[in-house]
Amino acid sequence: MVGKEAMTCQVIRVTRPDTCLVRTYLPAVQGHVTVNLVLEGVKCKKAAKQEIIDWVEIHADAERLRLITWEWFRDEYGRVLGDLGDLQTGETLTQWLLDRKVAEARPDHYLEILRNMVASEEPELP
Repeated sequence: MVGKEAMTCQVIRVTRPDTCLVRTYLPAVQGHVTVNLVLEGVKCKKAAKQEIIDWVEIHADAERLRLITWEWFRDEYGRVLGDLGDLQTGETLTQWLLDRKVAEARPDHYLEILRNMVASEEPELP
């Protein structure tokens, strides 16, 4: 998470089994930003999409959702890596998905992204 303050957020849409469109207030720019958030450290099955929708419905009331991210690290598609948490219970979305067995742990997620970034070729300039 950036800084020590919890960034509350709103999930606008679940776009893929591992990706959400999230809106949050970012103090650094003094405004709201909307980003695609890919869940870090898990590989989700197709059934995870409905589980994410259900989890967000349960935890989204009264602005209890917080965006958890590390330095706004992005994957090769520009999606922010992170997680969603409940401010009151401390429960996280990725742990919920792992417990429901619709996701598998992916401890080398950051390494995969770095490997893909290093292996990608820059287009030649004319």
